[in-house]
Amino acid sequence: MVMMTTTGMMPLSGFPREEALRAALYMLHMPACYVPTRVEASEMIACQIRGTSGMATTQPTFNNEKEQDDGHRTTCAPPAAAAPSGPSPAGTPSPALSSPTASPTRTSDGTSNSSGLVPTTHTSAPTQSPPTTTTTTTTGDSLTPSHAATAPAPAWDVLTGGGGGCLSLRNAKFANVDVTYHYENNKTFHAEVDADGDLTCPSPLQCGNRRIGGLQECQTISVQISHQSCANYKTLLLHVPPGPENFRLVECVQRKKPTRLFVYAGKQMQRRAVTQRKLNTSISVKVKCHALYSDIQRQHLFLSENNTSTEEEFEITDLEPHRNYTCSSEVFYGNHLVVEERKTIETDFGTPDSLSNVACTTVSATEGKATWESPQPIFHNFSLCYHRLNSGSRNCIDLSENVKEHYLSNLDPYTKYEVSVHAYVIGKIRREGAARTCEFQTASAAPSEVRNLVVVPKSDNIMQVTCDPPEHFNGPSTHVYRLEVLTGGSVVKRDSQKKCQFLVTDLHYSTQYTFEVYYYNGDMVEIQIQLLNQHPVNNSKALISFLVFLIVVTSIALMVVLYKIYDLHKRRSSNLDEEQELVVRDDEKQLMNVEPIHADVLLETYKRKIADEGRLFLAEFQSIPRVFSKFPIKEARKSFNQNKNRYVDILPYDYNRVELSEINGDAGSNYINASYIDGYKEPRKYIAAQGNPPTVPGSLRGTVLGRVQEGVSEVACVPLLGPREETVDDFWRMIWEQKATVIVMVTRCEEGNRNKCAEYWPSMEESAREYGDVLVKVTDYKTCPDYIIQKFSITNKKEKIAGREVTHVQFTSWPDHGVPEDPHLLLKLRRRVNAFSNFFSGPILVHCSAGVGRTGTYIGIDAMLEGLEAENRVDVYGYVVKLRRQRCLMVQVEAQYILIHQALVEYNQFGETEVSLSEFHPYLSNMKKRDPPSEPSPLEAEFQRLPSYRSWRTQHTGNREENKSKNRTSSVVPYDYNRVQLRHELDVSKESEHESDESSDDDSDTEDPGRYINASFVMSYWKPEVMIAAQGPLKETVGDFWQMVFQRKVKVIVMLTELKNGDQEACAQYWGEGKQTFGDLDVHTKETTPSSAYTLRVFELRHSKRKEPRTVYQYQYSSWGVEELPAAPKDLVSMVRDLKQQLPRRRAAEGSKHHKNVPVLVHCRDGSQQTGLFCALFNLLESAETEDVVDVFQVVKSLRKARPGMVSTFKARAESKAQQDDPKPSSSPAGTGRAANGPESPALTQSA
Repeated sequence: MVMMTTTGMMPLSGFPREEALRAALYMLHMPACYVPTRVEASEMIACQIRGTSGMATTQPTFNNEKEQDDGHRTTCAPPAAAAPSGPSPAGTPSPALSSPTASPTRTSDGTSNSSGLVPTTHTSAPTQSPPTTTTTTTTGDSLTPSHAATAPAPAWDVLTGGGGGCLSLRNAKFANVDVTYHYENNKTFHAEVDADGDLTCPSPLQCGNRRIGGLQECQTISVQISHQSCANYKTLLLHVPPGPENFRLVECVQRKKPTRLFVYAGKQMQRRAVTQRKLNTSISVKVKCHALYSDIQRQHLFLSENNTSTEEEFEITDLEPHRNYTCSSEVFYGNHLVVEERKTIETDFGTPDSLSNVACTTVSATEGKATWESPQPIFHNFSLCYHRLNSGSRNCIDLSENVKEHYLSNLDPYTKYEVSVHAYVIGKIRREGAARTCEFQTASAAPSEVRNLVVVPKSDNIMQVTCDPPEHFNGPSTHVYRLEVLTGGSVVKRDSQKKCQFLVTDLHYSTQYTFEVYYYNGDMVEIQIQLLNQHPVNNSKALISFLVFLIVVTSIALMVVLYKIYDLHKRRSSNLDEEQELVVRDDEKQLMNVEPIHADVLLETYKRKIADEGRLFLAEFQSIPRVFSKFPIKEARKSFNQNKNRYVDILPYDYNRVELSEINGDAGSNYINASYIDGYKEPRKYIAAQGNPPTVPGSLRGTVLGRVQEGVSEVACVPLLGPREETVDDFWRMIWEQKATVIVMVTRCEEGNRNKCAEYWPSMEESAREYGDVLVKVTDYKTCPDYIIQKFSITNKKEKIAGREVTHVQFTSWPDHGVPEDPHLLLKLRRRVNAFSNFFSGPILVHCSAGVGRTGTYIGIDAMLEGLEAENRVDVYGYVVKLRRQRCLMVQVEAQYILIHQALVEYNQFGETEVSLSEFHPYLSNMKKRDPPSEPSPLEAEFQRLPSYRSWRTQHTGNREENKSKNRTSSVVPYDYNRVQLRHELDVSKESEHESDESSDDDSDTEDPGRYINASFVMSYWKPEVMIAAQGPLKETVGDFWQMVFQRKVKVIVMLTELKNGDQEACAQYWGEGKQTFGDLDVHTKETTPSSAYTLRVFELRHSKRKEPRTVYQYQYSSWGVEELPAAPKDLVSMVRDLKQQLPRRRAAEGSKHHKNVPVLVHCRDGSQQTGLFCALFNLLESAETEDVVDVFQVVKSLRKARPGMVSTFKARAESKAQQDDPKPSSSPAGTGRAANGPESPALTQSA
């Protein structure tokens, strides 16, 4: 056996380490040592070695072949020995002329190792046999006897002793030969032979005393050993190992298998004709890797004796990603340990899993939205790519790991897109997970203009209109082109064709026409292109025809005028009815067949109709005639009644108008502009009346103005004329005669600096007033945020009967323009009205300004809710048609028609959630019961019905790159529509000195675009006073925080957090002991008063450009941890009661007038958790004090719409009673609703 040491070996640790993806990949560079079966003559050099018999044998020298591969691998292969020139006589030794026969290796215990791996040994006795015709070798260097295939066994003689003695001497001298190889710096080996004899080596080797020099790696050399005691020399076969520099362990990148270890054997075996070579000895490897809780051991035989192989790499699997391993490898050349190396590696990140729940939705014609759920393993970012389906280049963007949705903008309308999303990780290389895809189609949009519109005269009074299709259809390809021909602003001809080719005939001479062409894509409104003006061809025939036509038309018109004059005086009723029958058919023909809507599909139907900007709602609404002409309107048009009408075109039908009793036979004394309206299966449930016109100077009496509209355009309403005394008198006479006990007024007396209705009741100062024979006294007056309730006692001087009580409910939250944004307000109004109505009452009198728009809307909501409760379905379209048949223009604009549907959806989705204080505790007890216990309680189910309003409005400003650092958390970013804007200092300096004055500046015009603060406006219970919900200021935003306080004239700051939450900052300390300066603003801490419940601080704010300072009060309630309920709710309620004393008193006359000064600012850590619960509690306490009712559901719903994360989770906690000695709602926790104190009173809280 041969022992190889590493004396003189080059160090292996200085090689550069290559970065790997997730696993370390070991590359083993080693030579492939072969003995060729056939060698060309040019590759051989013969030398004569003389044996004892005097016969010469051909001993080959070796062609040392070196080939450089990738700068590391060296391959060498010794050529085969040439065949002897003749048969060898007995006793003539011959070197091995072919590769040794492969034999299984043995381990130290004698067992066979089938893998070819053997333990490393340093000394081994060579296998030896007496003279025989066969030759054997071992896997190491061996003493090999001469070989003669047919000759007798060679003689082993001893010069001094004769037969047998030499054998003993051989055993003594030539047995147990040890060979040690030493590697020199010149990349050659020298061998030290531990044998007692003389060495004879082929040239150019240097043989000395037990030393052989000049050996090349991978050579197989025959060396002769002779001894004076033996007649014959013996041959020692040396297998020189590869040089140690060929075995280099380095890490390399393997992209496809990041959790596997590789041992690389080089590509030489593929470049050589391996089928013509045989292995001289085996090459094997052992690899062990250790990590925490993981041990891996693998072994592999790359090449074995008499075998060929094309293997290049050896895999070690089952490594885990992103772990540290200590790996060692041992490379054996035969039984010799050639290289042993140990390394510590770190496997790379694993390939991320594919995403789950990838979905695409359509947002608009140019926008789409992709959503997904993150994978579980480690990943760094997302890559999102999208493109037009089946065409178009891919657009790819990288998104951060916390993003779970992305909006795609600037898309083409009505186009299918494919979106693919995958996660990726960047370690030693970038590794991407499998992509998940989804598809969506953008919504339709208006088509682009048609092109090349041309109008060509074809003949007399005939024009041909042609055009090319639009460049972008942006919707279904209906291939419908529409032509409109206009003259004088009126459409005189219409046509539709599949192709843009129109032939327009019967045009009039000397008339200018405008031709408009549209393309209709089936989903969107047509888009008109350029207008072309043309005149018909001028010729004599056309002129004559035109003159004849003009004479005929003039004559007919004159006859019609004369007939109308005659008909106005002489026509009888039968003739009128006959004429109107002809009109009826036109009115009824335009109606649509709209099916009633079942409650189960009410929401889905609403969503379908409101889509595409309410296209279906508009079609329904426009199909209803504004006035049904089959119903005569004669009384309202009589001259003595015209001054009683507020508008000239809003008049009651004769058949259902309210008739008053006549007074002394006075003509017209029985007329008032009011109509009976049927309810849901209840005739004449309502009276719809116009509002009493306000008094105007007498010089304007009798002035007739044009038609008007309520709703969107109602701001343009102008009184027809100033009322006379009897106008208001008739109104109260109608109330008395019709026995009405409830008046619903759906307007304010003044809106948008215009008078909408006269104040037809006594003022609080005068208490009572007479209106004709009716005496009206004010007995009660109550102001609420959305309405004012008054109680009147009325008596008739001419009738000796007891007086009556009339309830007047005035709705004050209808905006000057449009309709209320929240339909819940009208549902709340309905509840109040119905609470005052009873079975014995007369009709409910409803009026606004004209008595049609808002009036019809309220009546429609009330009647349809009754139908929904009775039949579980609604027929809004049918009922509005019925309203128009009973009073013209009822539900006057489309927005009011949609509002009726919205109110029905609100009621159907959420039901009644308002609770009176007297019923609150038993109601709460029932709401908390679980029946069965496994199901959620009704209270939990109600909380689950709350809309989340996630991403319902844009948040562009807060998500800008320059503003992201100003958000304490990315999950709470203010919506754009109600965020607090900071104004320029110049604009601030122009403000009024007085805190009560309002600023008329528009925030959007004066905002400083370089300044942003995370704060939102939140509506309080009293609508004019809007609160601010803000996050705790950061150190870099303290100055902006105080500017917001100053600009918004904040009077009270409510702080609901400590400065730190554990080790993290919850709020920067924005005050100091003395004076702090922030730009032009100085902040002085004037007073600090701690108490058991809270800490009160008083600040004085001085602006450098203002004279007067401002005082701001801060209430810090600190017994309230993040994600928790307040530790002492009683103290919190007490603090609310105390801070209200610092707020400016609300003036009753202000009604629902909106202010820009904000008296209360509330903040916690993120402006959402504790802030949301506090705002809910604040509003509920106000509601309990003012109306003796609470509606937790609607309060929380409005807060969620105002700011993300407000009251977003459900928790219940039994709270102690806050105040034992004051039963009034203002201080009693019983009036706090679901956030109240009291036995088993739940609190709704929120967390991020």
